[in-house]
Amino acid sequence: MTPPVPGVEWLMSAYDATWHAFPTAQVSDQTRAFYQALCDHSIPVRHVERAAPRVLCAACLVLYGAQIPDDQRWQMGG
Repeated sequence: MTPPVPGVEWLMSAYDATWHAFPTAQVSDQTRAFYQALCDHSIPVRHVERAAPRVLCAACLVLYGAQIPDDQRWQMGG
């Protein structure tokens, strides 16, 4: 059995108006002053916004996708 993909929350950084993937464990930790996204984008908690995504961070998408085990990835073909 393959291990589960770590959970992330997609939140907008008010600094670059881009949605980044932040590990759920960080977002759940009420004592944190900063969150660090998968792409290493770091932002103070007070500058994170929960809103509908418009622009997703390409680096976060790639880094998150790379964590998905091969047997769970969507594949095209026959």
